[in-house]
Amino acid sequence: MIHALSGMGADKRMFPTPWPELPEFVAHDWIRHTGEKTLAEVARSMCAACDIRDGDTLIGASLGGMVACEITKIRKIPTLYLTGSATQKEEVNAILSALHPLAQVAPIDWLRHLSGKIPLEAAQMFSGVEASFIRAMCEAIFHWDGLGATQTKVLRIHGRHDHVIPPPPPPARVDLLLNGGHLISLTHARECVEFIKANNSN
Repeated sequence: MIHALSGMGADKRMFPTPWPELPEFVAHDWIRHTGEKTLAEVARSMCAACDIRDGDTLIGASLGGMVACEITKIRKIPTLYLTGSATQKEEVNAILSALHPLAQVAPIDWLRHLSGKIPLEAAQMFSGVEASFIRAMCEAIFHWDGLGATQTKVLRIHGRHDHVIPPPPPPARVDLLLNGGHLISLTHARECVEFIKANNSN
């Protein structure tokens, strides 16, 4: 199976057509928040709720990529695709890191600020977001230990103009750099899918 995890406050609509062209592809909504305070706790809950097993492939956008990194620590995941995501908290924009306590006050406004210009229909994803989940995850990101050493093959797709999680500098590697911003799984879906198809066939 190929499991896709969306960004913070978003849902499976972050992976529109043509994402379902990938074999055995399923995009997941976030679990209902039941008090998870760390990315590791969310990873365990997502594994159970989404039936993520050893041998599956993961795709993670933004927060979903960070949670997917944590899943590789509890499942044997051969390949992880990160789209506009990070492998360590230091990759998140330093200004956002300094301002993240504001999310404790107004998490929905915080999300809209981070998202920038996105299509109206995509903005509807944020209407049902749980404020408690956003508050918890905004705090969790900046206490995250990161991916660390892994046996998982990690391939990174990134937007050249991503101001939330900028493309990482060398020696980190971006495998596909697109002319987009933070929500490239949505805005550059075809390019992402074709890249994954090509790499899954290798």
